Order: sequence, then structure tokens, then C-alpha cells
Amino acid sequence: MTREEAVAIAHSGPEVIVKALLHQSARIDELERKVALLTTDSSNSSKPPSSDGPQTKLRPRPPKKSKKRNRGGQPGHKGANRDLISMDQVDDIIPLFPDVCDNCGAALDPSVDQPTGKYLRHQVVDIPEPKPEVVEYHRMCIRCACGRDNWGKLPPEARSGIGPRLTAVLAHLSGLHRVTRRGCQEIAKTIFRIDVCLGSVCKLHQEVSEALAKAYEEVRQALPGQPVLNGDETGWKTLGLTRWLWVLVTPTIAFYHVAESRGAKVLRYILGDFYNGVLCSDMYSAYKAFHKGIRQFCWAHIIRGLRGLKHACRSPDAVRFSKWMLSETGRMFALWHAFKDGHLDRQILVQKSVPIRSRMSRCLQLYSNSSDYHVAKAAKSLLKHWDGLFTFLEHEGVEPTNNAAERAIRPAVQWLKISFGNQSAEGELLTARLLTVERSCILQRKNPFQFLVDAVTAYRKGAPSPSLVSVSC
Repeated sequence: MTREEAVAIAHSGPEVIVKALLHQSARIDELERKVALLTTDSSNSSKPPSSDGPQTKLRPRPPKKSKKRNRGGQPGHKGANRDLISMDQVDDIIPLFPDVCDNCGAALDPSVDQPTGKYLRHQVVDIPEPKPEVVEYHRMCIRCACGRDNWGKLPPEARSGIGPRLTAVLAHLSGLHRVTRRGCQEIAKTIFRIDVCLGSVCKLHQEVSEALAKAYEEVRQALPGQPVLNGDETGWKTLGLTRWLWVLVTPTIAFYHVAESRGAKVLRYILGDFYNGVLCSDMYSAYKAFHKGIRQFCWAHIIRGLRGLKHACRSPDAVRFSKWMLSETGRMFALWHAFKDGHLDRQILVQKSVPIRSRMSRCLQLYSNSSDYHVAKAAKSLLKHWDGLFTFLEHEGVEPTNNAAERAIRPAVQWLKISFGNQSAEGELLTARLLTVERSCILQRKNPFQFLVDAVTAYRKGAPSPSLVSVSC
């Protein structure tokens, strides 16, 4: 505003002045909000922790109980040592006899002095020097009476020049440890002393993808029958184009799927037209459009939203509303942790949560009419989703947060940052199948590498592939 404009407003009467002041105040509030949004981090928004810059303030550490306490293990703390391997699995035993007496210094000779038969065990664990195991097949020739030369046929598992264990190693390095294709090639050469060209690494990965196809499809078919599912999605890339990586998680299986859409049709493809269990997720609209049944919304997202509201808004209502809701949320989670620790049963948990939920409802109803647009919007949103806020209190196996799905999707995000996504539809399938198998094996406490070895071996022999849903899911 120029000086001339300000003078014109000053001589235009009280109403014009008040209107101009209110307009400027609204512009200042909006500017302050935009500045606050630029300083948000993972603690008060849905931004991932990896996006927090160096300017983000570190979370304060609790004060030390005593200034005299040193770092590391304290006196009386029982150390964590590796368990000794059983004697029947030890490859070599080397007896060590003392040379001199620790007391008088006299020389000791086991052939002269009498050994007591007692000993202390000490083990050194190492790996043998990597040496490729090479099996050569001689395809012998027999000439038939008709004059035709007939050659011996290779067994199905030997048709590839790379065995199933090395094939599984290369896939395991990519799927769980996010090693690039060139990294796999380098590891094969420097550690295992096997020259594998880059094209062969890609071809072997594709074979692993085909070997895991049946196990992957079995997991997808098992999902609609699960009583509780946690779901999440994140951005993905294929040839630079936008894709979405979806994940659905249970206590024993994790299913990944790369899709072009972020809409509800992806959930219908995975779960069918209806799902009868409890669906846990954030408040993204696609989940609501698909599932009309019981929901549980993620309280971690809600808490970050309340903190962000307090951080970004400058109105008194924003501060009071956020403090009230965060205080009641803290009380609710104190009850939940007491229940998880076994100090409360579920009936008492539900009873003690009634006054907390009542106060939350009163807070939301009061501030749904707030003059602060953002406060009113947040209050109305929580009231709208009220039925899905406290499902975890009454249903077994339901958690108040969506951490299970977020933990499952984190390795995929790290993989994306290294690989920049996929380069083909076949690559999308490989990503989804490898992540599904690796994560599901970890949830079931299976060895994911051994599962890959078994799957590749079965695929080459034409035998039934191993399953991830043979246990109770």
C-alpha cells in the first residue's frame, strides 16, 4: 500500500478504515501461516523424517539422573554376549595348555603334570574363504543305428549357468539390502569371485520374480480373509512416470503392489469388492471410498496434525484446541500402554476411556464453530471420522496407529531413493514380489534368503513353490 492510498483510506471514514485493517490483518495471518508451514517437520506434519533438514531442532533429551553416571553399561548391568555354538557344530578344537604357573612361576608340562580335565570354552566364528562351487556336466553322445547323434539332456535345475544359491543371493541383496544391480555384480566378483555381467544380473532377477509369482499371488488371495489389515501407500516411479506403491500388512504377511492409480480401484483389485475385517489407515479418501465397514484411523497422523495446527496457526483457538486434544490423547495412550503392559484388562480399558472420549467429543463440538477456519476444519474432520477413532479399544488385534504399514513401507522408500524406481512393468512386478516375500518372511521369522533359494530351485525343477500362507495368517 502506498502513502497516497493510506491517506485516502484515512479520510474515507471509520467503516473503510476498519475494513482495510481487517483485510491487512487477514493477509498477515495468512502470511504467518505460510511461513510456519515452511518450517514444519516430521513431528508436526506428515513429512517423512528423512525430509527434516539440518535446521530442524533436535528433540530435547531428558536430563540425566546423576551427573556422575558415565556413558555405556553401568555397574551390575548384565552384558549381552553371543551364545556358544554347540560342540557337535564346531569344526575344529584346539587345546591350549598353560606354560607356567600363575602363582609361583614354575614351568608346566601337560605330559608330566596332571591335567585336571577342566577347561574354559572360547570360540572364534569366521566364514571360509569364498570359493565357487563349479559343477560341469558332460553331455555324452550316443549314435543311434539310424545314424543320428543323440546328446544327453541337462537337468532342469542346471539349464542356467548360475546356481540357485547365487541367484538368491543377488535377489536378496536387492530386495532386503537395496543393493543396485551394479552393486550385485561387484559383490559377486570381489567376494564370491564369480564374473557375472550386468545383463545376467537383470536376467537372474527376472527369473526370481517368476519364481515368486505363485507365492505372491497366494498372499494376495489370503488378504480378504484377514480380520485386520493395515494399509498405506507412497509415491513411486517407473521410467520417470508417477506410480504408487501400496502395502497391506497383517501380523504375518505384507503385500506390496505397484499401481498407476492412488484410487480405491487398486484396493478393489487387491481385496475384491468387499472386505469384512477392520481396515486401519490414515484418513485418505480412497480407503473410505472402498471400505464401508469398521475402520481405525491412525492416531500418529492425528497427533502430528494437532501439533502442526498449533505450530502453523497464531489464533488463541488454535493453541487452546491443540493443547486440549493433545492432553486428552496423552491420557488415552497412557491407558493403552497400561493395557499392553498387562496392568489393565480390556473391559477396564474401555470403562476408563469413556470420560476421555466424552471430553474429546465436547472439545470437538465446541471448536467446530471456531472463527479460526483451520481449527474448525480439524474439529469437524475428527467428528466426521469419530466412529473410526476408538476401534482399537474394543477389537482384538487392532492398534491405535498405522505403524505396522509405515514400517513396512519404509524399506521401499529407501529403495526408491537409491534405484529411482523401475524401468519396466516387469521391474514393478519384481519390486512388489521381492518386497512381499522378504517382509513376510521377516514377520514369520523365516529365513528370507533360504526361501528364495527354495523358490528358485522349485521353479527350475518345475516343482511346487514354497508358500507364505501355510502358517496361520
